[in-house]
Amino acid sequence: MDTFDDTQRPFPLFKAPIAHAALDGPGECVRCGKHVGTRFQDACYDCFRTGELDTVMDTEFGMVTRDDATAGRTHGIPLNDPSALNGYTLTQHPIDPRFPDDRWYHVHIDPGHLAELLRTPKYHTWQGETWLFCCQRPMVFRGSLPADIFTDDPDLLPSEIEKFLDAPDWKQTVEDGHGSHTYYVFTCSVCGALRHHDDCD
Repeated sequence: MDTFDDTQRPFPLFKAPIAHAALDGPGECVRCGKHVGTRFQDACYDCFRTGELDTVMDTEFGMVTRDDATAGRTHGIPLNDPSALNGYTLTQHPIDPRFPDDRWYHVHIDPGHLAELLRTPKYHTWQGETWLFCCQRPMVFRGSLPADIFTDDPDLLPSEIEKFLDAPDWKQTVEDGHGSHTYYVFTCSVCGALRHHDDCD
C-alpha cells in the first residue's frame, strides 16, 4: 500500500499509507489553478507544501492556525494544573470575566515545527484529528489501526502496536468488517516514543 514517500510527495510528519490521509479528490488547485488528481485541502501538493494556505490542525494542545504557528504557540487548552505540562512554556489567556474559574493556556512550540504541521495532511478519524506531541514538537503520524486487530489488554497494547509497525500489514487496516474503534498511532522523531489516541463512531 503506497505512502506519500512512494509517490515522491513526502511529508516529514506523515509516514502512513496514503489511504489513511484525509484528502480531496481531483480538481483545480485553489492557489495555482492546476488540475490534479489528488488535492490537499483543495490545493495541489506543491502549493500545499508552501505553507501559505489558510489551514488549521487540531492537536492535543489546542488547534493551530497560521497565525498561531507564526507566533510559535497553539491556540490553547484549559488546564486546572499547568504543572501537568511542565516540560513546555505556557502563556495564560486573559481571564474571561464571564467564566472567572476557567484557565486557558497557549502552549509554546517552535514556529518551524508548527509550520511543518500545517503543511501536513490530516488523517481520517471518526471524531476529528488530535495531533500528538513529544520532545516539544509534533510527532510523526504512523497510521490508523483498527482496535480489533489487537488485544483487549491495555498493558500489552503498546508492544502489539510496535510489533505491527515493525512489519505492517496495511491491507488489514482497510479491510471491511472492523469495528469503528480505531487507534491513531504516532512516533517521536527525537526519542522514538510511541503514543496513540483513539476514537469511534
